Amino acid sequence: MKAAALKAWRAGAALAVWAGVALQFWLMVHGRSGADLAQAVLRFFCFFTILSNLAAGTVLGASALAADGPLGRWAARAGSRVAAAAYIAITAIVYHALLAGTWDPKGAQLLADTLLHSVTPALFLLDFLIVPPRETARWGSAWKALVFPAAFGAWSLLHGALSGFYPYPFLDVASRGYGAVLTTMALMGLGFYAVTLALTGLQHLQLKLALRARRAISA
Repeated sequence: MKAAALKAWRAGAALAVWAGVALQFWLMVHGRSGADLAQAVLRFFCFFTILSNLAAGTVLGASALAADGPLGRWAARAGSRVAAAAYIAITAIVYHALLAGTWDPKGAQLLADTLLHSVTPALFLLDFLIVPPRETARWGSAWKALVFPAAFGAWSLLHGALSGFYPYPFLDVASRGYGAVLTTMALMGLGFYAVTLALTGLQHLQLKLALRARRAISA
């Protein structure tokens, strides 16, 4: 893909991602004020869906609009792309496998839900597939992608213990107990690690094929 086309593609994809995040934020804070507004803003950032979409939007947007700056260079790093891809892939898998059937959004909420859980994962993973990496992520660094989900889990338990609010049913200690929740978190950690390893392997394959294609063209 040519540089101009790639930039346009990523700018459009980033716009779609940020539109979903902005719409969900508006839906959560609209009509609120004072302490109620502050609580809604805090809870907005308590959802892994929001955080993974922010990561995807930042990587896509920085790659399109600030490729030569510090943020753009960070976004182009193999580790950054693999981690963001793993987070947004898990977001889509968990939502469609466990959560989609638990509610029935309508109107603007349905649009936000579709953008956050379906459109963003599809756009980001498509970008991951069609754009060969400049480098490949290191196998031994895959564990680093687990730091953020682990921090999210710890924060969810701490915040939930203080406020009684848990962003997802499988993290609800009040109804499931710490044993069940911690077991779920451990299993999800293994899932994160497996997806990260799979995406790392995919990057290695992509780079190998890209190098082979370049050699064939120059031969």
